[in-house]
Amino acid sequence: MSFNSILKPIQRYVLPIVIIGFIAIPVMGQTSSTSNVLIVGGGSAHDFDRWFNLEDSKIIAETGAFVRYTDQPENVGPLLPQLDILYLSNNQPLPNTKEFRNSMFNFVESGNGLLLVHAPTWYNWSDWPEYNRELVGGGTRSHEEYGEFEVEVVATDHPIMKSVPSSFSIVDELYHFQPDDSAKEINVLAKGIVPGNGEEYPIAWTLKHGDGRIVAITLGHDAKAHYHYAYRTILKNSIEWLNANN
Repeated sequence: MSFNSILKPIQRYVLPIVIIGFIAIPVMGQTSSTSNVLIVGGGSAHDFDRWFNLEDSKIIAETGAFVRYTDQPENVGPLLPQLDILYLSNNQPLPNTKEFRNSMFNFVESGNGLLLVHAPTWYNWSDWPEYNRELVGGGTRSHEEYGEFEVEVVATDHPIMKSVPSSFSIVDELYHFQPDDSAKEINVLAKGIVPGNGEEYPIAWTLKHGDGRIVAITLGHDAKAHYHYAYRTILKNSIEWLNANN
Protein backbone atom coordinates (compact mmCIF):
# COMPACT_ATOMS: atom_id res chain seq x y z
CA MET A 1 0.00 0.00 0.00
CA SER A 2 1.45 3.33 -1.06
CA PHE A 3 1.02 6.96 -0.02
CA ASN A 4 -0.50 7.81 -3.39
CA SER A 5 -3.11 5.06 -3.28
CA ILE A 6 -4.95 6.02 -0.10
CA LEU A 7 -4.03 9.48 1.15
CA LYS A 8 -4.81 13.05 0.21
CA PRO A 9 -1.88 14.44 -1.79
CA ILE A 10 -0.65 17.94 -0.98
CA GLN A 11 1.01 18.62 -4.34
CA ARG A 12 -1.95 20.77 -5.32
CA TYR A 13 -1.41 22.98 -2.28
CA VAL A 14 2.39 23.05 -1.97
CA LEU A 15 4.43 24.32 -4.90
CA PRO A 16 8.06 24.17 -3.71
CA ILE A 17 8.31 20.36 -3.84
CA VAL A 18 8.71 18.10 -6.85
CA ILE A 19 7.35 14.60 -6.21
CA ILE A 20 9.04 11.65 -7.91
CA GLY A 21 7.64 8.34 -6.72
CA PHE A 22 7.68 8.64 -2.96
CA ILE A 23 10.64 11.03 -2.76
CA ALA A 24 10.25 14.75 -2.05
CA ILE A 25 13.11 16.67 -3.62
CA PRO A 26 13.75 20.07 -1.98
CA VAL A 27 14.35 22.97 -4.32
CA MET A 28 16.82 25.83 -3.93
CA GLY A 29 16.59 27.55 -0.56
CA GLN A 30 15.14 24.61 1.36
CA THR A 31 16.84 22.31 3.81
CA SER A 32 18.03 18.87 2.74
CA SER A 33 15.50 16.94 4.84
CA THR A 34 13.61 14.25 2.93
CA SER A 35 11.63 12.76 5.79
CA ASN A 36 8.28 11.08 5.19
CA VAL A 37 5.61 12.65 7.42
CA LEU A 38 2.04 11.49 7.89
CA ILE A 39 -0.44 13.90 9.53
CA VAL A 40 -3.45 12.18 11.10
CA GLY A 41 -6.53 14.33 11.71
CA GLY A 42 -10.24 14.05 12.28
CA GLY A 43 -12.62 14.23 15.19
CA SER A 44 -14.59 16.97 16.88
CA ALA A 45 -14.33 20.69 17.75
CA HIS A 46 -11.66 21.60 15.16
CA ASP A 47 -11.33 22.22 11.42
CA PHE A 48 -8.77 19.48 10.91
CA ASP A 49 -8.65 19.67 7.12
CA ARG A 50 -8.12 23.43 6.99
CA TRP A 51 -5.48 23.79 9.69
CA PHE A 52 -3.78 20.47 10.34
CA ASN A 53 -3.95 19.33 6.73
CA LEU A 54 -3.69 22.32 4.41
CA GLU A 55 -1.84 24.82 6.58
CA ASP A 56 0.46 22.51 8.53
CA SER A 57 1.29 20.53 5.40
CA LYS A 58 2.56 23.73 3.79
CA ILE A 59 4.54 24.68 6.88
CA ILE A 60 6.17 21.25 7.17
CA ALA A 61 6.91 21.09 3.43
CA GLU A 62 9.18 24.11 3.90
CA THR A 63 11.60 21.74 5.68
CA GLY A 64 11.82 19.63 2.51
CA ALA A 65 9.69 16.83 3.94
CA PHE A 66 7.27 14.69 1.94
CA VAL A 67 3.92 15.24 3.69
CA ARG A 68 0.66 13.32 3.56
CA TYR A 69 -2.58 13.66 5.49
CA THR A 70 -5.36 11.25 6.39
CA ASP A 71 -8.50 11.45 8.48
CA GLN A 72 -9.11 7.71 8.04
CA PRO A 73 -7.53 5.91 11.04
CA GLU A 74 -7.42 2.57 9.24
CA ASN A 75 -4.85 4.06 6.85
CA VAL A 76 -2.26 4.68 9.55
CA GLY A 77 -1.07 1.17 10.44
CA PRO A 78 -0.19 0.03 6.89
CA LEU A 79 1.88 3.15 6.32
CA LEU A 80 3.97 3.15 9.48
CA PRO A 81 6.83 1.20 7.85
CA GLN A 82 7.16 3.98 5.24
CA LEU A 83 7.28 6.86 7.72
CA ASP A 84 9.98 8.78 9.56
CA ILE A 85 7.55 10.97 11.54
CA LEU A 86 3.97 10.34 12.61
CA TYR A 87 2.10 13.58 13.37
CA LEU A 88 -1.11 13.13 15.37
CA SER A 89 -3.60 16.01 15.53
CA ASN A 90 -6.73 13.88 15.88
CA ASN A 91 -9.17 13.35 18.70
CA GLN A 92 -11.10 10.67 16.87
CA PRO A 93 -10.12 7.15 17.95
CA LEU A 94 -7.23 5.33 16.37
CA PRO A 95 -7.75 1.63 15.59
CA ASN A 96 -8.63 -0.20 18.80
CA THR A 97 -6.61 -3.31 18.08
CA LYS A 98 -3.64 -4.83 19.85
CA GLU A 99 -1.84 -5.12 16.52
CA PHE A 100 -2.12 -1.40 15.73
CA ARG A 101 -1.25 -0.21 19.21
CA ASN A 102 1.81 -2.46 19.34
CA SER A 103 2.92 -1.33 15.89
CA MET A 104 2.61 2.35 16.85
CA PHE A 105 4.66 1.85 20.01
CA ASN A 106 7.22 -0.17 18.05
CA PHE A 107 7.39 2.61 15.46
CA VAL A 108 8.58 5.06 18.12
CA GLU A 109 10.72 2.58 20.06
CA SER A 110 12.71 1.76 16.93
CA GLY A 111 13.89 5.36 16.55
CA ASN A 112 11.22 7.16 14.55
CA GLY A 113 9.58 10.47 15.48
CA LEU A 114 6.17 11.18 17.00
CA LEU A 115 4.65 14.67 16.95
CA LEU A 116 1.53 15.35 19.06
CA VAL A 117 -0.19 18.68 18.40
CA HIS A 118 -3.15 20.05 20.36
CA ALA A 119 -5.94 17.46 20.75
CA PRO A 120 -3.78 14.30 21.16
CA THR A 121 -2.30 15.67 24.39
CA TRP A 122 -5.67 15.10 26.09
CA TYR A 123 -6.84 12.01 27.94
CA ASN A 124 -8.87 10.94 24.92
CA TRP A 125 -8.87 7.16 25.28
CA SER A 126 -9.69 5.69 28.68
CA ASP A 127 -9.01 2.16 27.42
CA TRP A 128 -5.46 3.05 26.36
CA PRO A 129 -3.69 4.46 29.44
CA GLU A 130 -0.30 3.42 28.04
CA TYR A 131 -0.68 6.08 25.34
CA ASN A 132 -0.71 8.98 27.80
CA ARG A 133 1.74 7.39 30.21
CA GLU A 134 4.40 6.37 27.70
CA LEU A 135 3.94 8.69 24.72
CA VAL A 136 2.54 11.92 26.21
CA GLY A 137 3.92 11.98 29.74
CA GLY A 138 0.56 12.95 31.22
CA GLY A 139 -2.56 14.55 29.81
CA THR A 140 -5.20 17.26 29.74
CA ARG A 141 -8.82 17.22 30.87
CA SER A 142 -9.70 20.94 30.65
CA HIS A 143 -8.53 24.27 29.27
CA GLU A 144 -8.93 27.99 29.72
CA GLU A 145 -11.53 29.75 27.62
CA TYR A 146 -10.26 30.56 24.14
CA GLY A 147 -8.36 33.83 24.40
CA GLU A 148 -5.02 35.56 24.63
CA PHE A 149 -2.27 34.42 27.00
CA GLU A 150 1.47 34.74 27.39
CA VAL A 151 3.97 32.01 26.57
CA GLU A 152 7.43 31.87 28.12
CA VAL A 153 10.21 29.76 26.60
CA VAL A 154 12.09 27.97 29.39
CA ALA A 155 14.58 26.03 27.22
CA THR A 156 15.92 28.79 25.01
CA ASP A 157 18.93 26.73 23.93
CA HIS A 158 16.90 23.74 22.68
CA PRO A 159 16.87 23.33 18.86
CA ILE A 160 13.06 23.32 18.82
CA MET A 161 13.07 26.83 20.29
CA LYS A 162 15.58 28.22 17.78
CA SER A 163 14.39 31.63 16.47
CA VAL A 164 11.33 31.49 18.74
CA PRO A 165 10.86 34.67 20.84
CA SER A 166 11.67 34.09 24.52
CA SER A 167 8.16 35.30 25.30
CA PHE A 168 5.15 35.96 23.11
CA SER A 169 1.37 36.37 23.23
CA ILE A 170 -0.97 34.03 21.38
CA VAL A 171 -4.73 33.56 21.09
CA ASP A 172 -5.54 29.89 21.63
CA GLU A 173 -6.84 27.42 24.21
CA LEU A 174 -4.43 27.16 27.12
CA TYR A 175 -4.56 23.47 28.00
CA HIS A 176 -4.33 22.49 31.67
CA PHE A 177 -1.78 19.81 30.89
CA GLN A 178 -0.63 17.86 33.95
CA PRO A 179 2.50 15.69 33.88
CA ASP A 180 1.91 12.26 35.38
CA ASP A 181 4.36 11.33 38.13
CA SER A 182 4.07 7.68 37.10
CA ALA A 183 4.63 8.48 33.41
CA LYS A 184 7.71 9.15 31.33
CA GLU A 185 9.56 12.27 32.44
CA ILE A 186 9.05 15.22 30.13
CA ASN A 187 11.46 18.02 29.20
CA VAL A 188 9.42 21.24 29.22
CA LEU A 189 10.43 23.70 26.51
CA ALA A 190 7.80 26.41 26.96
CA LYS A 191 4.90 27.17 29.28
CA GLY A 192 1.68 29.14 29.03
CA ILE A 193 0.62 31.52 31.78
CA VAL A 194 -3.03 31.90 32.81
CA PRO A 195 -4.04 35.59 32.64
CA GLY A 196 -4.89 36.97 36.04
CA ASN A 197 -3.75 34.20 38.39
CA GLY A 198 -0.35 33.37 36.87
CA GLU A 199 -0.79 29.58 36.87
CA GLU A 200 1.60 27.90 34.46
CA TYR A 201 1.13 24.89 32.18
CA PRO A 202 3.51 23.24 29.71
CA ILE A 203 2.66 24.07 26.10
CA ALA A 204 5.67 22.35 24.45
CA TRP A 205 7.82 19.49 25.68
CA THR A 206 9.82 16.47 24.58
CA LEU A 207 10.25 12.94 25.85
CA LYS A 208 11.84 9.69 24.76
CA HIS A 209 10.36 6.26 24.13
CA GLY A 210 12.92 3.61 23.36
CA ASP A 211 15.17 5.05 20.67
CA GLY A 212 12.46 7.42 19.43
CA ARG A 213 11.90 11.09 20.04
CA ILE A 214 8.51 12.65 20.86
CA VAL A 215 7.46 16.30 20.69
CA ALA A 216 4.18 17.51 22.18
CA ILE A 217 2.64 20.94 21.51
CA THR A 218 -0.69 21.99 23.03
CA LEU A 219 -1.17 25.00 20.74
CA GLY A 220 -3.09 24.83 17.47
CA HIS A 221 -6.83 25.38 17.89
CA ASP A 222 -7.39 27.55 14.80
CA ALA A 223 -6.03 30.28 12.53
CA LYS A 224 -4.73 32.43 15.38
CA ALA A 225 -2.18 29.71 16.16
CA HIS A 226 -1.43 28.33 12.71
CA TYR A 227 -0.63 31.79 11.31
CA HIS A 228 1.43 32.75 14.36
CA TYR A 229 5.18 33.05 13.76
CA ALA A 230 6.10 31.20 16.96
CA TYR A 231 3.79 28.26 16.24
CA ARG A 232 5.05 27.92 12.68
CA THR A 233 8.67 28.09 13.82
CA ILE A 234 8.16 25.52 16.59
CA LEU A 235 6.41 23.18 14.14
CA LYS A 236 9.22 23.35 11.56
CA ASN A 237 11.91 23.03 14.21
CA SER A 238 10.11 20.00 15.65
CA ILE A 239 10.10 18.22 12.29
CA GLU A 240 13.82 18.89 11.82
CA TRP A 241 14.68 17.80 15.38
CA LEU A 242 12.66 14.59 15.04
CA ASN A 243 14.15 13.84 11.65
CA ALA A 244 17.69 14.35 12.98
CA ASN A 245 17.21 11.20 15.07
CA ASN A 246 16.85 9.05 11.94
